[in-house]
Amino acid sequence: MGTRPRTSFVMKLKRRRCPKCGGQINSQRTRCKRCHELQGRPKK
Repeated sequence: MGTRPRTSFVMKLKRRRCPKCGGQINSQRTRCKRCHELQGRPKK
């Protein structure tokens, strides 16, 4: 059995970048690891 396809919400979470410095952000983090800017999450 194959895995189910990812939803568009999950893809948006994985692709997040910091608005201040442009660094890539882990899907579970709330702050950027480079500049510590607080992150928003995409709406479901």
